[in-house]
This record gives sequence, C-alpha cells and structure tokens, in this order.
Amino acid sequence: MTRRRWRCSLLPILLPFGTVDAAPPEVDAPSRPNIVFIVADDHRADHLGCAGRPGIETAAIDALAARGVRFDRAYCQGSTSPAVCLPSRARMISGRSDWTTPDWQDARRRSDFPLWPEVLRGAGWRTHHVGKWHGGRPWFDRCFESGSSVLFGGMGSHTTLPVVDVDPDRADVRRRLEAYSSDEFADRGAAFIDACATDDDDRPFVLSLSFTAPHDPRTPPDGEDVIRDRARTIELPPNVLPVHPFDNGEMTIRDEELVAWPRTPEALREEIARYDLMIENMDRGIGRVLATLDRHGLTEDTLVVFAGDHGLALGSHGLLGKQNLYEHSMRSPVVIAGPGFSGGGTRDDFAYLHDLPPTILAAAGVEIPATMDGLDLHHPTSRSGVLTRYRDLQRAWRDDRWKVIWYPRIDRWQVFDLASDPDERVDLARDPANAARVSAMRRTLERARAEQGDDAMLLIDRVEPEVFDADAAEAARRTKSHWKR
Repeated sequence: MTRRRWRCSLLPILLPFGTVDAAPPEVDAPSRPNIVFIVADDHRADHLGCAGRPGIETAAIDALAARGVRFDRAYCQGSTSPAVCLPSRARMISGRSDWTTPDWQDARRRSDFPLWPEVLRGAGWRTHHVGKWHGGRPWFDRCFESGSSVLFGGMGSHTTLPVVDVDPDRADVRRRLEAYSSDEFADRGAAFIDACATDDDDRPFVLSLSFTAPHDPRTPPDGEDVIRDRARTIELPPNVLPVHPFDNGEMTIRDEELVAWPRTPEALREEIARYDLMIENMDRGIGRVLATLDRHGLTEDTLVVFAGDHGLALGSHGLLGKQNLYEHSMRSPVVIAGPGFSGGGTRDDFAYLHDLPPTILAAAGVEIPATMDGLDLHHPTSRSGVLTRYRDLQRAWRDDRWKVIWYPRIDRWQVFDLASDPDERVDLARDPANAARVSAMRRTLERARAEQGDDAMLLIDRVEPEVFDADAAEAARRTKSHWKR
C-alpha cells in the first residue's frame, strides 16, 4: 500500500462557531498528519512497563514511548462531581480548564467553544470515534462523521455494553457488544484505519479510540486460574493501608465500596491482578491498531496520543477510587509519538490533560482557538506546579518538591516532601516542628487558587477531622448491590 500524504491547505476553516484560519505553512511544510487518539479509563500512570512497573506486560504502549515521548508529570485537574472521568474527558476534547468551565454537565449542551475533533473535521479531516463517549450526543455529532461500537455512557459490563454504530447519515444501529470491550474497540479502530488506507477518500483521518478498561467491573477476559496466579505475584505499593486515616469527605462513594473494609493484602492483590490483566488485554488491542498503521505505511505520518483520564488508588492510602488528590489518582499516563514527538525521552515538566487539544491542533498545522486554555506540548511548559481539586471537599498544589492537600470541610492539611517521600507516606503537617513549612504551603495553595480562578467558597463544617468508622461503613456496604465478578 502506498503511503498517503496530505499537505496543509491555505484556505480558512469554516466552522459552526466561526472562522479559524489555518496556520501558515513553513517553508518545508509537513504533511497533515493522521491523528490516533487513545484514551484508557481509570489507568494509573505507574501501571505501565515503561513507567517502571514490574510484572506488567504493556509492549505496545512501551514501544510507543520508546519512539515518542512519555510525560511523567501529566495531571487530571480533578472534578466538581464524583464522576471524575466525565469532566476529565471533556477537558481532553475542549482544551478548557476546570476553572473556566466548572460545570461540565451544562457545558456538554453548549456550542460557544470548539472541540478539537470538530476543528479538524472542519479543516478537512475524516473523523471517527470508537468506544466510550462521555461527551453527550450533541458534542459527538459536532466532532465525528461516523462511529462504531460507540458507548454513549460511562460504564457497564465489558461483555454486554449497549453500543451504537453511527454512519454519516446518522442511521444509527443499536446493538450489544459482540466481543470483550477492549477487543471489540481495538478491532473496530483497526478496521477504520484499514478503510482509510484502501478506499477512495484521500483525506487525513482522526481515529478517537476510547476504552472502558481498566475501569470496573474488574472482569478481565482471562480465566480465574490466571487471575489467582497473577495475584500471587503482585507486590503491593508501600503506601497501602487498610483504611484511610481520616474522613476525606468521600469515603463511602461507590468506587470505595468495591473492596471490603478493612482492605486486606489478599483482596488488594486480587483487585490489582484483575486491573493489570485488563490493562494488558487493552495493550494488546492497541498493538493491533498500531500494527495496522504500520502495515499500511502510515506510522510516519500519524500522530498517536495515548492518555488515561486520571489515575486510581487501588488500596494506596486505604482508598480504592479516584475521588482524592493523591498522586496515584490525579497523575495520568500520557505518551505522544509521531511528527514532533520522537526520541524515546521522558518529560518532567508539568502538563494537564487539557494541553492535549492544542498540542494536537498544533501538530495538524491548525491555529489553536482562543477558547482553549491548554498549552502546546511541542514546547516545555513553564508551569511551576499544578493545582487540582475534588468537589468542594479537597484542594491540592504540588511543585517540583512540595505538595499540600487541604480538606476544607474538616480544615485538615497534609504536606509532603515528594523528593524524599514520592508515595506520600509522611504527613509533615502533623509535626509542629514543620509549622513554618505548612504555613508557607498554605499560602502557596491560596495564591495558586487565586491565580487560576478557583473562587469557590470552601466552608469548614467541623474543626477537627472525624475518624472514619470503617466497621459501620462495611456493614452498610454489605446491604448494597455492587458489580459482581
């Protein structure tokens, strides 16, 4: 198959929200790349072979990092609602910060700012989505000409999800999955690339490929014997606890009730084994997608972006979910490979997930809309740190060394020295000898909030933190219905 190449158009891009002029090409203008945008669901940044996790096989993502760039300090900004994935994915589509667009449920009904697939569609790219779509149907119809195995929702069984095939005429076909979710999504993505490489449509393409793995229900396609064998090999991280040491304001949300309290090493090893096996299955699917690009000679002309929408606790600090601001839950895996991103290096400048839209548009040679708050990651960012939040219950700031977390409802502060304590095990705020450092970090957090526009009134309900009653929570948990294995 002869490799297809496309050159930048000098015509303005006409979009429903206005006109965005294409960036003028340089003397040696690059071809307009294809874009493959891959999103994993609840994927911790450190659960990759290329990130140093022992025992996990992620050959495809590792190979992508080896020829591209891995971002070691990429962050989800957090959420104003318990469903962290919805706002995170919305930021990855819109390029907008949580501080400028805090209500993402409302934002999905708005049309006053462009979305990056919509921009490229208007610029002449052929756009297609496969898998989870958390942005609502209006955003989908703005962004994509077509879609296959589209999940218009957040979660469900990995074998019986309701999905929709969307053709350009919007003659939807509604059905159930025909295979395990990651397998079907990957194969549909590869089939779209096959079609683009062999049909008569010479436009560059966008493939948005969004997995539901490794989100719960934690049901990898491997047999129970494989799961048990893997569980025996799992080495728990050093910050695992049976119970979080205090009530952080969101202790009994659904995510936290997936494993009984107190968390036992055996239960956590099984949970992590299931999680890692789902990642490995997804990675094999990603490998098939990348192999399809290679088979058609498209790798050189394709920008591939892999990202997770946020991390997950998985027993660290006694927590299970992502409704917290520790590093394991707010740091996201990000790997970019293709034109402008090569060499196999690791970047440690601070990035947010909403930097991805302007980065993709810059790679495409298209002007970045003024409504996007993110930065173009072709260049190192100059951020001194990152600000994250969870509802009105938690705020955090970290820089190169120090991190502070504030729980306003109970007026509790945590301070960590990430240089000597990357797992956030030693809370310096509990030692009066560190009062000056704690006071400085409190001022830093308030300054960051003011600079980034976090003007929420955070009220203190209790002077002292409540101890979390794990026994009562477990008794209540047993009366509820949760995902079954």
